[in-house]
Amino acid sequence: MTSEYNAAQRLLHKIKQSVSDFELGRFNGPAVIQAAIVQDLQTLSKRITEYRILGRQEATERKRNMMLDRASSMAEEHEQLKRRYEKLKQRKTEQATYDDNRNELFQRSNMNGSGAGAMPMDTTIMMDSQGEDGGFWGRSEQALDGYISQGMASLDNLREQRSMLQGAHKRILNADSTLGLSKSVITYINRRTTQDKIFLVAGMFVTCICIYFIVHYFG
Repeated sequence: MTSEYNAAQRLLHKIKQSVSDFELGRFNGPAVIQAAIVQDLQTLSKRITEYRILGRQEATERKRNMMLDRASSMAEEHEQLKRRYEKLKQRKTEQATYDDNRNELFQRSNMNGSGAGAMPMDTTIMMDSQGEDGGFWGRSEQALDGYISQGMASLDNLREQRSMLQGAHKRILNADSTLGLSKSVITYINRRTTQDKIFLVAGMFVTCICIYFIVHYFG
């Protein structure tokens, strides 16, 4: 069990280092390091799942709880690294698009001749302003998406609670109707028991009278 945990920890450390290198630009090719990060994230997810299964199969409760806690902690770190990588990837993609557009605009400006000598500087300022606006709107859009996701999750949670309350209400009504039926049956049984006692006593009384007359007249 310890070897599986140590292997997962080493892979987790490797992914952290790769994400940091990707953020700081310490890589030879973006496609290579991105493919490596994606592959390592998938492998780590599988190892966490396998480690959690091993933990559930552990006979000792103390060790089982420890392994499950470790699996949950690694899963949280895995999810944080995944979200961090996705944000970095989106940011670098937007920056690459911005750089391409800027370079293309520079090339077009240079082709217009010397008469537009002040144009590249103005264009640079304009592109920088557009880049800042694009980053602002991108962050705003991400924040709105987060708020919408939280709102949808809260709405789903309220719907689930409403369904649970409706089910509980139905069960209470069924139990109440069952209890009412049980009370009616018990009352009916008690009533029949009292009637049966009366019939039994009356029958015994009539039988005794009949025996008396039989003995008296035929004895």
